[in-house]
Amino acid sequence: MLKIVRWCILTVSLIGASPAIAAGFAGQFEGIGTAGGMTLTLQESNDRVVGRFHSGRGEAFSLNGRRTGDAAQGSVERSGQSFFFHLEERPLGVQFLLIPKTPEQGPDIAGATDYSFVQKGLQLPKPSVYRAAPPRGIDVDIIQFIDAFRDWDPADMARIYVSLESRYRELIQLFDHAAAEVLWRVCTTRPPNGVFAAGDLDQMLERQRTDCRAYLSSITSVRDAGLLNEFLRKSNFQLELIRETVKCDRGLSPETKCADVSAMSGPLMLRWRRADDIMRELVGDEPLEVAQGAPAPISPTAITRASPASDGAVSADGEVRTSGLTRLPRVRPGRQDTVGSEPTQGYLPRARPARN
Repeated sequence: MLKIVRWCILTVSLIGASPAIAAGFAGQFEGIGTAGGMTLTLQESNDRVVGRFHSGRGEAFSLNGRRTGDAAQGSVERSGQSFFFHLEERPLGVQFLLIPKTPEQGPDIAGATDYSFVQKGLQLPKPSVYRAAPPRGIDVDIIQFIDAFRDWDPADMARIYVSLESRYRELIQLFDHAAAEVLWRVCTTRPPNGVFAAGDLDQMLERQRTDCRAYLSSITSVRDAGLLNEFLRKSNFQLELIRETVKCDRGLSPETKCADVSAMSGPLMLRWRRADDIMRELVGDEPLEVAQGAPAPISPTAITRASPASDGAVSADGEVRTSGLTRLPRVRPGRQDTVGSEPTQGYLPRARPARN
C-alpha cells in the first residue's frame, strides 16, 4: 500500500511540473545522455498512447498506456519482461521514466530509471506571435534561454544572449550548430544596434570569418533548398547537450549520465565548423574553409565550475583563459568581407519544434 501511495504522489508531482498545454506525444524520438542509442516511436489517439521502445541493445518493447492530464503512463512489455512507464513532454522531446515491477507486480519506484529523448525529424514550426521576453534588469538563466529563445523576438533574444554569463555564451559557441542558430537570429536584427553592440558582434564572429550579410545569404540558399529542417534537428540535439552539460556542472545529474553527455559533446566540439560552412555544405557547396584554411579550433576543456581566476588572463601557450567553462584563442582569425545587396532574412523558425 505504501508503494502505491508513493506512486500516486510521484504521478501528481510530475504532472504538476509539466507544461500547461500538451502538444501530444506522437513522433519519433532519439535518446541522449544515458539513453544514447535508444529510440521511442509514439502514437496518440484520444487518450491512448501506444508505440515502441528500443533499448539500443536489439530489444524492442511494445508500449501501451493512457494520457493522464499532461503526462502519460502505462506498461512496457516484451517476451518475458514487463515494466511500467511514465512519460512527460519537454521543450525538445520527452522525458521517459522506466519503472520495474516488484515481485507483487507493483511499481518499484526506487528502481526506476529516467531517460531523456529529443525529437527526430523535426518539422519547422509555423509562424506565430512572439512571446514576451523577460524585461531588462531580469537575470535569465542559460537553461531558461535554451528553452525559450525561439519564442522571443530576435531583438529580445539578442539582448538576453549578451546578458548571459560569459562562460555560458562561450559554452554555446563550442557547439557549431547551436552557435550558428543563435548567430542567425542575431544577424536578423542587423547589428550593431541598440541591443547588440559592435564589440558584442565582433566577439560572436571571432571564429566565423564572415559577416551577417554573407551568412544570411547562405541561410537563404538553405531555406530555398528546403533543408532548414535538417539544420534545426542538429541544432536541437546540441542545445539539449548544452542543457545537460549545465546540469552536470551544477551537480544536478548523476555521474554516469554526465559521463555519457561528455562523451557525446567532446567529438562535436572537436569537429566544430563555421556557421557559413554548415550552410554551404547543406546545399552541396564547397566549404570556404577548405580553400582559405580553417581557423584554429577552440580547445574544449573539462567542464568545471567557474574558478576564482580573473577573466582574460594570458597563459604561457598564448591563449586567453577565461574563468568558467571554456578557453578561447587569443588571436582573432581574419574575417571575409562580402559585397552585394542585403539578402532576405529567410524563414526564422519560432517557438519549439512542432510535433507530428
